[in-house]
Amino acid sequence: MKVLILDDHEAIRIVIKQQVLDIIPTAEIFEYSTVDEALSHFSQRVPVDFVISDLELKQGCNLSVMETARNHQIPVMIFSSHVNKVLLEKLETKRVKCYVSKTSGILALKLGIRALLHGKSYYCPLVVETKKSSGRYKETEPLKLTNAQIKVLKVIDQGYKRKEAATILKLTATTIDNQIAKARDINDCDSQDELMRRFRFWET
Repeated sequence: MKVLILDDHEAIRIVIKQQVLDIIPTAEIFEYSTVDEALSHFSQRVPVDFVISDLELKQGCNLSVMETARNHQIPVMIFSSHVNKVLLEKLETKRVKCYVSKTSGILALKLGIRALLHGKSYYCPLVVETKKSSGRYKETEPLKLTNAQIKVLKVIDQGYKRKEAATILKLTATTIDNQIAKARDINDCDSQDELMRRFRFWET
């Protein structure tokens, strides 16, 4: 039994690994902290039977790992702080059958891992409640951005102020302001912080 764990927090990987080994002591565990590392594992064609993954890493949303796992017919469990209808809808198209919120506690994690390893479905209570709700969560919907807006937001995401971004990109400060304003308006963002949260999740 070979299990790939993707999470950028070492403590979380340790907890997941221990829960897997409690169920299957002979399991071989592959631990990764970045999407690139996990995708490299797949590209090297190293066998994997199951994937347990966080959704939001320091380098952004990792749906590409879910897509790769689906293409290889590898069952996936999501273990993430992010639970909302937008993500649930996207993950269902990638045939993710186990989804556990990190806020749901160790019992939910155990139940999720056990279901994953035995080919069953499991959504923790918070995921079930979210799935049934009628609300949507615009703060985690993918952004609609032009290439110019993406360039601006990438520089802002590196910690530069707007004036500094203008200098780096060889644009006027007014152009930078306009690009950010348009990006906020098109994507119904109430603030630049909201815009950047969604940008980091989907684009970086």
